[in-house]
Amino acid sequence: FVQRCFTHNDNTQNDSNVIPYPFTIYPSSFPRNEYEKACKIQYGIHILVQYLAYDIDLMDSILKNLIECDPFIRRLRNIYNQIQQLPYKSIAETCIIRTDYMLQQMNIFRERTKLRLVEINTIAVGLGAAAKLIHKWHKRFLKRIHPELLSQLPKNESYDLIIDTLFKSWKIYNNSKAIILFIVPEHEFNIGDQILIEKGLLSYGNSSLLIKHVTFIDICQYCSLDSKGILCFNDFEVALIYYRSAYDPKHFYNEDIWQAYIMLESSRAIKCPSLRYHLAGMKCFQLALAEKNFLEKIFQKHEQYIDDVRDILEEMFTIDQTINDSILQQRILDKPESFYLKQSREGGGNVYCGSSLREHIDKIIANKESNRYFLMSRIYPPINSSLIRSSRPNDKNEFIFEKQINGELGIFGSLISQNGIVIYERVGGSLLRSKPIINIEGGIASGQGFIDSVLLV
Repeated sequence: FVQRCFTHNDNTQNDSNVIPYPFTIYPSSFPRNEYEKACKIQYGIHILVQYLAYDIDLMDSILKNLIECDPFIRRLRNIYNQIQQLPYKSIAETCIIRTDYMLQQMNIFRERTKLRLVEINTIAVGLGAAAKLIHKWHKRFLKRIHPELLSQLPKNESYDLIIDTLFKSWKIYNNSKAIILFIVPEHEFNIGDQILIEKGLLSYGNSSLLIKHVTFIDICQYCSLDSKGILCFNDFEVALIYYRSAYDPKHFYNEDIWQAYIMLESSRAIKCPSLRYHLAGMKCFQLALAEKNFLEKIFQKHEQYIDDVRDILEEMFTIDQTINDSILQQRILDKPESFYLKQSREGGGNVYCGSSLREHIDKIIANKESNRYFLMSRIYPPINSSLIRSSRPNDKNEFIFEKQINGELGIFGSLISQNGIVIYERVGGSLLRSKPIINIEGGIASGQGFIDSVLLV
Protein backbone atom coordinates (compact mmCIF):
# COMPACT_ATOMS: atom_id res chain seq x y z
CA PHE A 1 0.00 0.00 0.00
CA VAL A 2 2.82 2.35 -1.00
CA GLN A 3 3.87 4.81 -3.67
CA ARG A 4 7.37 5.75 -4.77
CA CYS A 5 8.91 9.13 -3.94
CA PHE A 6 11.12 11.26 -6.15
CA THR A 7 13.76 13.79 -5.22
CA HIS A 8 12.62 17.35 -5.80
CA ASN A 9 15.82 18.42 -7.56
CA ASP A 10 16.19 15.97 -10.43
CA ASN A 11 13.04 13.85 -10.36
CA THR A 12 15.13 10.72 -9.87
CA GLN A 13 13.68 7.74 -8.10
CA ASN A 14 14.94 5.62 -5.27
CA ASP A 15 13.33 2.20 -5.08
CA SER A 16 13.80 2.15 -1.32
CA ASN A 17 12.18 5.56 -0.87
CA VAL A 18 8.48 4.77 -0.62
CA ILE A 19 5.63 6.23 1.41
CA PRO A 20 2.16 4.85 2.16
CA TYR A 21 -0.80 5.99 0.13
CA PRO A 22 -2.74 8.67 2.03
CA PHE A 23 -6.04 7.22 3.25
CA THR A 24 -9.00 7.76 5.55
CA ILE A 25 -9.05 5.87 8.83
CA TYR A 26 -12.75 5.03 8.44
CA PRO A 27 -15.11 4.99 5.42
CA SER A 28 -17.17 8.00 4.35
CA SER A 29 -20.95 7.99 4.19
CA PHE A 30 -22.55 7.81 0.74
CA PRO A 31 -26.24 7.53 -0.21
CA ARG A 32 -27.12 3.91 -0.95
CA ASN A 33 -29.57 4.78 -3.73
CA GLU A 34 -27.00 6.91 -5.59
CA TYR A 35 -24.32 4.23 -5.23
CA GLU A 36 -26.62 1.54 -6.58
CA LYS A 37 -27.64 3.84 -9.41
CA ALA A 38 -23.98 4.35 -10.38
CA CYS A 39 -23.41 0.58 -10.43
CA LYS A 40 -26.49 0.05 -12.59
CA ILE A 41 -25.56 2.81 -15.05
CA GLN A 42 -22.09 1.31 -15.57
CA TYR A 43 -23.58 -1.23 -17.98
CA GLY A 44 -24.96 1.69 -19.97
CA ILE A 45 -21.54 3.36 -19.90
CA HIS A 46 -20.12 0.18 -21.46
CA ILE A 47 -22.66 0.41 -24.29
CA LEU A 48 -21.71 4.06 -24.80
CA VAL A 49 -17.95 3.39 -24.90
CA GLN A 50 -18.39 0.39 -27.19
CA TYR A 51 -20.58 2.36 -29.60
CA LEU A 52 -18.17 5.30 -29.76
CA ALA A 53 -15.14 3.04 -30.16
CA TYR A 54 -16.55 1.17 -33.15
CA ASP A 55 -18.53 3.91 -34.92
CA ILE A 56 -15.59 5.81 -36.36
CA ASP A 57 -17.79 8.25 -38.30
CA LEU A 58 -19.58 9.28 -35.12
CA MET A 59 -16.27 9.51 -33.26
CA ASP A 60 -14.79 11.71 -35.98
CA SER A 61 -17.81 14.02 -36.01
CA ILE A 62 -17.20 14.75 -32.32
CA LEU A 63 -13.38 14.76 -32.40
CA LYS A 64 -13.16 16.88 -35.55
CA ASN A 65 -12.81 20.27 -33.87
CA LEU A 66 -10.43 18.90 -31.23
CA ILE A 67 -8.23 17.27 -33.90
CA GLU A 68 -7.87 20.62 -35.65
CA CYS A 69 -6.34 22.33 -32.61
CA ASP A 70 -4.73 19.48 -30.64
CA PRO A 71 -1.66 17.87 -32.30
CA PHE A 72 -1.65 15.02 -29.77
CA ILE A 73 -5.18 13.88 -30.63
CA ARG A 74 -4.48 14.44 -34.32
CA ARG A 75 -1.45 12.14 -34.13
CA LEU A 76 -3.41 9.44 -32.30
CA ARG A 77 -6.19 9.61 -34.87
CA ASN A 78 -3.69 9.31 -37.74
CA ILE A 79 -2.09 6.29 -36.08
CA TYR A 80 -5.53 4.69 -35.85
CA ASN A 81 -5.93 5.11 -39.63
CA GLN A 82 -2.48 3.62 -40.14
CA ILE A 83 -3.35 0.56 -38.05
CA GLN A 84 -6.56 -0.07 -39.99
CA GLN A 85 -4.53 -0.49 -43.20
CA LEU A 86 -2.53 -3.44 -41.83
CA PRO A 87 -3.20 -6.92 -43.28
CA TYR A 88 -3.77 -8.34 -39.78
CA LYS A 89 -5.65 -7.24 -36.65
CA SER A 90 -5.21 -7.48 -32.92
CA ILE A 91 -6.56 -10.80 -31.62
CA ALA A 92 -8.88 -8.94 -29.23
CA GLU A 93 -9.30 -5.50 -27.66
CA THR A 94 -9.64 -4.83 -23.94
CA CYS A 95 -10.77 -1.84 -21.93
CA ILE A 96 -10.86 -1.30 -18.17
CA ILE A 97 -13.20 1.60 -17.43
CA ARG A 98 -13.69 3.73 -14.36
CA THR A 99 -16.61 6.14 -14.38
CA ASP A 100 -16.18 8.98 -11.88
CA TYR A 101 -19.04 10.77 -10.14
CA MET A 102 -19.60 13.39 -7.49
CA LEU A 103 -22.70 14.14 -5.48
CA GLN A 104 -24.35 17.48 -6.14
CA GLN A 105 -25.87 18.85 -2.94
CA MET A 106 -29.31 19.99 -4.11
CA ASN A 107 -30.58 21.44 -0.85
CA ILE A 108 -28.26 22.23 2.02
CA PHE A 109 -31.09 22.00 4.56
CA ARG A 110 -32.66 18.71 3.48
CA GLU A 111 -29.36 16.98 2.67
CA ARG A 112 -30.70 15.97 -0.73
CA THR A 113 -28.06 14.96 -3.26
CA LYS A 114 -27.93 13.94 -6.90
CA LEU A 115 -25.35 11.85 -8.76
CA ARG A 116 -23.31 13.84 -11.27
CA LEU A 117 -20.97 12.49 -13.96
CA VAL A 118 -17.42 13.85 -13.74
CA GLU A 119 -15.65 11.79 -16.41
CA ILE A 120 -15.27 8.37 -18.03
CA ASN A 121 -11.74 6.97 -17.87
CA THR A 122 -10.66 4.35 -20.42
CA ILE A 123 -6.85 4.35 -20.16
CA ALA A 124 -4.39 3.83 -17.30
CA VAL A 125 -7.22 3.39 -14.80
CA GLY A 126 -5.44 3.28 -11.47
CA LEU A 127 -5.91 2.49 -7.79
CA GLY A 128 -8.22 -0.49 -8.30
CA ALA A 129 -5.91 -2.69 -6.25
CA ALA A 130 -5.38 -0.01 -3.62
CA ALA A 131 -9.17 0.39 -3.36
CA LYS A 132 -9.50 -3.29 -2.46
CA LEU A 133 -6.86 -2.92 0.28
CA ILE A 134 -8.49 0.13 1.86
CA HIS A 135 -11.80 -1.74 1.79
CA LYS A 136 -10.15 -4.53 3.80
CA TRP A 137 -8.78 -2.00 6.28
CA HIS A 138 -12.15 -0.29 6.69
CA LYS A 139 -13.86 -3.64 7.15
CA ARG A 140 -11.34 -4.55 9.84
CA PHE A 141 -11.79 -1.14 11.50
CA LEU A 142 -15.58 -1.42 11.58
CA LYS A 143 -15.44 -4.99 12.85
CA ARG A 144 -13.53 -3.81 15.92
CA ILE A 145 -15.10 -0.39 16.49
CA HIS A 146 -18.61 -0.45 14.95
CA PRO A 147 -19.54 -4.03 13.97
CA GLU A 148 -23.19 -2.99 13.53
CA LEU A 149 -22.12 -0.95 10.46
CA LEU A 150 -20.44 -3.81 8.59
CA SER A 151 -23.53 -4.49 6.50
CA GLN A 152 -23.31 -0.93 5.14
CA LEU A 153 -19.85 -1.52 3.65
CA PRO A 154 -20.46 -2.88 0.12
CA LYS A 155 -18.31 -5.62 -1.34
CA ASN A 156 -15.45 -4.23 -3.43
CA GLU A 157 -14.39 -6.28 -6.48
CA SER A 158 -12.29 -3.63 -8.23
CA TYR A 159 -9.05 -5.59 -7.84
CA ASP A 160 -10.65 -8.89 -8.85
CA LEU A 161 -12.21 -7.24 -11.92
CA ILE A 162 -8.86 -5.90 -13.14
CA ILE A 163 -7.02 -9.17 -12.54
CA ASP A 164 -9.73 -11.28 -14.13
CA THR A 165 -9.99 -9.02 -17.19
CA LEU A 166 -6.24 -8.96 -17.80
CA PHE A 167 -5.86 -12.70 -17.24
CA LYS A 168 -8.72 -13.53 -19.60
CA SER A 169 -7.17 -11.25 -22.22
CA TRP A 170 -3.85 -13.07 -21.87
CA LYS A 171 -5.62 -16.44 -22.19
CA ILE A 172 -7.44 -15.32 -25.36
CA TYR A 173 -4.06 -14.78 -27.04
CA ASN A 174 -3.63 -18.55 -26.66
CA ASN A 175 0.11 -18.80 -26.15
CA SER A 176 1.09 -19.88 -22.65
CA LYS A 177 4.69 -18.76 -23.23
CA ALA A 178 3.76 -15.22 -24.28
CA ILE A 179 4.30 -12.43 -21.75
CA ILE A 180 2.43 -9.38 -20.46
CA LEU A 181 3.95 -5.90 -20.73
CA PHE A 182 2.97 -3.17 -18.26
CA ILE A 183 3.78 0.10 -20.05
CA VAL A 184 4.65 2.58 -17.30
CA PRO A 185 5.96 6.18 -17.19
CA GLU A 186 9.68 6.72 -16.75
CA HIS A 187 9.09 8.35 -13.38
CA GLU A 188 6.30 6.19 -11.99
CA PHE A 189 5.12 6.81 -8.46
CA ASN A 190 2.15 4.43 -8.41
CA ILE A 191 4.15 1.24 -7.99
CA GLY A 192 2.09 -0.27 -5.18
CA ASP A 193 -1.07 -0.53 -7.26
CA GLN A 194 0.81 -2.10 -10.18
CA ILE A 195 2.73 -4.61 -8.08
CA LEU A 196 -0.52 -5.75 -6.47
CA ILE A 197 -2.00 -6.33 -9.94
CA GLU A 198 1.09 -8.28 -10.98
CA LYS A 199 0.89 -10.42 -7.83
CA GLY A 200 -2.79 -11.04 -8.49
CA LEU A 201 -2.10 -12.25 -12.03
CA LEU A 202 0.68 -14.55 -10.85
CA SER A 203 -1.58 -15.93 -8.11
CA TYR A 204 -3.79 -17.50 -10.78
CA GLY A 205 -1.33 -20.36 -10.61
CA ASN A 206 0.16 -20.29 -14.08
CA SER A 207 3.87 -20.75 -13.47
CA SER A 208 4.75 -19.84 -17.05
CA LEU A 209 3.25 -16.34 -16.88
CA LEU A 210 5.89 -13.62 -17.12
CA ILE A 211 5.19 -9.91 -16.57
CA LYS A 212 7.55 -7.06 -17.44
CA HIS A 213 7.19 -3.44 -16.29
CA VAL A 214 8.70 -1.39 -19.12
CA THR A 215 8.88 2.18 -20.41
CA PHE A 216 8.71 3.38 -24.00
CA ILE A 217 12.52 3.66 -23.88
CA ASP A 218 12.65 -0.08 -23.13
CA ILE A 219 10.30 -0.72 -26.07
CA CYS A 220 12.68 1.20 -28.36
CA GLN A 221 15.63 -0.88 -27.20
CA TYR A 222 14.23 -4.38 -26.78
CA CYS A 223 11.05 -4.79 -28.86
CA SER A 224 10.69 -6.04 -32.42
CA LEU A 225 7.72 -6.61 -34.74
CA ASP A 226 7.67 -9.15 -37.57
CA SER A 227 5.71 -9.06 -40.82
CA LYS A 228 2.87 -11.10 -39.30
CA GLY A 229 2.36 -8.66 -36.44
CA ILE A 230 4.04 -10.78 -33.76
CA LEU A 231 5.54 -8.50 -31.12
CA CYS A 232 8.58 -9.70 -29.17
CA PHE A 233 10.31 -8.25 -26.13
CA ASN A 234 13.84 -9.65 -26.35
CA ASP A 235 13.06 -13.29 -27.19
CA PHE A 236 9.61 -13.36 -25.59
CA GLU A 237 6.43 -13.08 -27.63
CA VAL A 238 4.03 -10.49 -26.19
CA ALA A 239 0.39 -11.46 -25.62
CA LEU A 240 -0.95 -8.43 -23.75
CA ILE A 241 0.02 -4.75 -23.51
CA TYR A 242 -1.38 -3.06 -20.40
CA TYR A 243 -1.04 0.72 -20.60
CA ARG A 244 -0.39 2.65 -17.40
CA SER A 245 1.04 5.42 -19.56
CA ALA A 246 0.47 6.96 -23.05
CA TYR A 247 -2.44 9.23 -22.12
CA ASP A 248 -0.52 12.51 -21.84
CA PRO A 249 1.48 14.38 -24.52
CA LYS A 250 4.32 14.62 -21.97
CA HIS A 251 4.77 10.85 -22.32
CA PHE A 252 5.65 11.34 -26.01
CA TYR A 253 8.56 13.74 -25.80
CA ASN A 254 10.39 12.63 -28.96
CA GLU A 255 9.78 10.77 -32.22
CA ASP A 256 11.42 7.57 -30.93
CA ILE A 257 8.69 7.30 -28.29
CA TRP A 258 6.01 7.77 -30.94
CA GLN A 259 7.57 5.06 -33.09
CA ALA A 260 7.68 2.70 -30.10
CA TYR A 261 3.98 3.35 -29.51
CA ILE A 262 3.18 2.74 -33.18
CA MET A 263 5.05 -0.57 -32.98
CA LEU A 264 2.93 -1.67 -30.02
CA GLU A 265 -0.33 -0.57 -31.62
CA SER A 266 0.60 -2.23 -34.93
CA SER A 267 1.01 -5.64 -33.32
CA ARG A 268 -1.44 -8.51 -32.95
CA ALA A 269 -0.94 -8.40 -29.19
CA ILE A 270 -4.05 -7.50 -27.20
CA LYS A 271 -4.00 -3.93 -25.94
CA CYS A 272 -5.64 -2.63 -22.75
CA PRO A 273 -6.90 -0.29 -23.93
CA SER A 274 -6.77 -0.44 -27.70
CA LEU A 275 -6.43 2.93 -29.41
CA ARG A 276 -10.11 3.05 -30.33
CA TYR A 277 -11.10 2.61 -26.67
CA HIS A 278 -8.55 5.25 -25.67
CA LEU A 279 -10.08 7.75 -28.09
CA ALA A 280 -13.59 6.90 -26.85
CA GLY A 281 -12.58 8.18 -23.40
CA MET A 282 -11.93 11.77 -24.46
CA LYS A 283 -13.81 14.26 -22.29
CA CYS A 284 -15.24 16.08 -25.32
CA PHE A 285 -17.74 13.21 -25.67
CA GLN A 286 -19.41 14.44 -22.47
CA LEU A 287 -20.58 17.52 -24.37
CA ALA A 288 -22.15 15.29 -27.01
CA LEU A 289 -24.18 13.41 -24.40
CA ALA A 290 -26.33 16.50 -23.90
CA GLU A 291 -27.04 16.95 -27.62
CA LYS A 292 -30.54 16.29 -28.89
CA ASN A 293 -31.15 12.64 -29.93
CA PHE A 294 -27.55 11.61 -29.20
CA LEU A 295 -28.45 9.25 -26.35
CA GLU A 296 -31.43 7.96 -28.33
CA LYS A 297 -29.02 6.92 -31.08
CA ILE A 298 -26.55 5.26 -28.72
CA PHE A 299 -29.19 3.41 -26.69
CA GLN A 300 -31.71 2.61 -29.42
CA LYS A 301 -31.62 -1.06 -28.34
CA HIS A 302 -31.30 -0.26 -24.63
CA GLU A 303 -33.76 2.54 -24.03
CA GLN A 304 -33.76 2.01 -20.28
CA TYR A 305 -30.41 3.85 -20.07
CA ILE A 306 -31.48 7.04 -21.88
CA ASP A 307 -33.09 8.75 -18.90
CA ASP A 308 -30.55 7.29 -16.46
CA VAL A 309 -27.58 8.78 -18.31
CA ARG A 310 -29.32 12.07 -19.02
CA ASP A 311 -30.14 12.39 -15.34
CA ILE A 312 -26.45 12.33 -14.27
CA LEU A 313 -25.29 15.08 -16.65
CA GLU A 314 -24.24 18.42 -15.24
CA GLU A 315 -24.65 21.64 -17.21
CA MET A 316 -21.84 22.07 -19.78
CA PHE A 317 -20.87 24.80 -22.25
CA THR A 318 -18.45 25.23 -25.14
CA ILE A 319 -16.02 28.14 -25.10
CA ASP A 320 -17.86 29.57 -28.11
CA GLN A 321 -20.97 29.80 -25.95
CA THR A 322 -19.06 31.96 -23.49
CA ILE A 323 -18.36 34.34 -26.40
CA ASN A 324 -21.87 34.45 -27.86
CA ASP A 325 -24.14 34.03 -24.83
CA SER A 326 -24.38 37.29 -22.87
CA ILE A 327 -26.28 35.66 -20.01
CA LEU A 328 -23.57 33.01 -19.61
CA GLN A 329 -20.89 35.70 -19.76
CA GLN A 330 -22.56 37.53 -16.90
CA ARG A 331 -22.86 34.33 -14.86
CA ILE A 332 -19.13 33.75 -15.24
CA LEU A 333 -18.32 37.32 -14.24
CA ASP A 334 -20.67 37.24 -11.24
CA LYS A 335 -19.74 33.78 -9.94
CA PRO A 336 -16.53 32.43 -11.52
CA GLU A 337 -16.26 29.97 -8.63
CA SER A 338 -19.42 28.24 -9.93
CA PHE A 339 -17.72 26.79 -13.02
CA TYR A 340 -14.94 24.37 -13.91
CA LEU A 341 -12.83 24.94 -17.00
CA LYS A 342 -11.73 21.50 -18.23
CA GLN A 343 -9.67 20.27 -21.15
CA SER A 344 -11.46 18.26 -23.84
CA ARG A 345 -9.03 15.37 -24.03
CA GLU A 346 -8.04 12.68 -21.56
CA GLY A 347 -5.11 13.27 -19.24
CA GLY A 348 -6.27 14.95 -16.06
CA GLY A 349 -5.17 18.28 -14.65
CA ASN A 350 -5.75 21.69 -16.22
CA VAL A 351 -8.95 22.27 -14.26
CA TYR A 352 -9.49 25.93 -13.44
CA CYS A 353 -12.08 27.51 -11.20
CA GLY A 354 -12.59 30.82 -9.46
CA SER A 355 -11.11 34.27 -9.92
CA SER A 356 -8.65 33.25 -12.66
CA LEU A 357 -11.37 31.60 -14.79
CA ARG A 358 -12.12 34.60 -17.03
CA GLU A 359 -8.40 35.18 -17.57
CA HIS A 360 -7.90 31.58 -18.70
CA ILE A 361 -10.90 31.73 -21.04
CA ASP A 362 -9.59 34.94 -22.64
CA LYS A 363 -6.17 33.34 -23.11
CA ILE A 364 -7.74 30.25 -24.70
CA ILE A 365 -9.74 32.40 -27.13
CA ALA A 366 -6.67 34.50 -28.01
CA ASN A 367 -4.66 31.33 -28.73
CA LYS A 368 -7.50 29.94 -30.87
CA GLU A 369 -7.77 26.87 -28.62
CA SER A 370 -11.49 27.10 -27.88
CA ASN A 371 -12.13 23.49 -28.90
CA ARG A 372 -9.54 22.17 -26.45
CA TYR A 373 -11.60 23.20 -23.42
CA PHE A 374 -15.16 23.35 -22.15
CA LEU A 375 -17.01 24.73 -19.15
CA MET A 376 -18.93 22.67 -16.63
CA SER A 377 -21.11 23.89 -13.79
CA ARG A 378 -19.34 23.27 -10.52
CA ILE A 379 -20.43 20.36 -8.36
CA TYR A 380 -20.84 21.06 -4.65
CA PRO A 381 -20.72 17.69 -2.85
CA PRO A 382 -21.70 17.17 0.79
CA ILE A 383 -18.96 17.54 3.38
CA ASN A 384 -17.73 14.78 5.69
CA SER A 385 -15.49 15.18 8.70
CA SER A 386 -12.92 12.39 8.66
CA LEU A 387 -9.75 11.20 10.32
CA ILE A 388 -7.06 10.76 7.71
CA ARG A 389 -3.61 9.21 7.59
CA SER A 390 -1.55 11.50 5.38
CA SER A 391 1.64 10.60 3.52
CA ARG A 392 3.04 13.96 4.64
CA PRO A 393 2.87 15.66 8.04
CA ASN A 394 0.76 18.73 8.71
CA ASP A 395 1.97 21.97 10.34
CA LYS A 396 2.02 20.22 13.72
CA ASN A 397 4.15 17.38 12.31
CA GLU A 398 1.19 14.99 12.62
CA PHE A 399 0.49 12.23 10.12
CA ILE A 400 -2.97 11.43 11.48
CA PHE A 401 -5.39 14.33 11.83
CA GLU A 402 -8.99 15.39 11.26
CA LYS A 403 -10.02 16.95 7.96
CA GLN A 404 -13.15 18.29 6.29
CA ILE A 405 -13.41 16.34 3.03
CA ASN A 406 -15.64 15.52 0.09
CA GLY A 407 -15.35 12.61 -2.29
CA GLU A 408 -15.36 11.45 -5.90
CA LEU A 409 -16.77 7.97 -6.54
CA GLY A 410 -15.34 5.75 -9.27
CA ILE A 411 -17.21 2.65 -10.50
CA PHE A 412 -15.17 -0.02 -12.29
CA GLY A 413 -16.11 -2.01 -15.36
CA SER A 414 -14.36 -3.87 -18.17
CA LEU A 415 -14.88 -5.08 -21.73
CA ILE A 416 -13.15 -7.51 -24.06
CA SER A 417 -14.24 -7.47 -27.69
CA GLN A 418 -13.41 -9.32 -30.89
CA ASN A 419 -14.39 -7.88 -34.28
CA GLY A 420 -16.57 -5.31 -32.56
CA ILE A 421 -18.53 -7.87 -30.52
CA VAL A 422 -18.25 -7.87 -26.73
CA ILE A 423 -17.21 -11.35 -25.59
CA TYR A 424 -16.62 -10.47 -21.93
CA GLU A 425 -18.07 -7.81 -19.68
CA ARG A 426 -17.92 -7.18 -15.97
CA VAL A 427 -18.98 -4.49 -13.51
CA GLY A 428 -17.75 -4.51 -9.94
CA GLY A 429 -15.97 -2.48 -7.34
CA SER A 430 -15.50 1.16 -6.54
CA LEU A 431 -12.91 3.71 -5.56
CA LEU A 432 -13.69 6.71 -3.40
CA ARG A 433 -11.06 9.45 -3.60
CA SER A 434 -11.63 12.10 -0.98
CA LYS A 435 -9.96 15.50 -0.77
CA PRO A 436 -9.96 18.58 1.46
CA ILE A 437 -12.98 20.76 0.72
CA ILE A 438 -10.75 23.73 -0.17
CA ASN A 439 -9.17 21.83 -3.09
CA ILE A 440 -10.59 21.70 -6.62
CA GLU A 441 -8.65 18.52 -7.37
CA GLY A 442 -7.30 15.92 -4.99
CA GLY A 443 -4.23 14.17 -6.32
CA ILE A 444 -3.21 11.04 -4.44
CA ALA A 445 0.43 11.43 -5.55
CA SER A 446 0.68 14.97 -4.18
CA GLY A 447 -0.81 13.94 -0.86
CA GLN A 448 -3.79 16.25 -1.39
CA GLY A 449 -6.24 13.37 -1.83
CA PHE A 450 -6.98 10.27 0.23
CA ILE A 451 -8.01 6.76 -0.73
CA ASP A 452 -11.38 6.12 0.84
CA SER A 453 -14.36 3.78 0.59
CA VAL A 454 -18.11 4.18 0.89
CA LEU A 455 -20.34 3.47 3.86
CA LEU A 456 -23.86 3.23 2.47
CA VAL A 457 -26.54 5.21 4.27
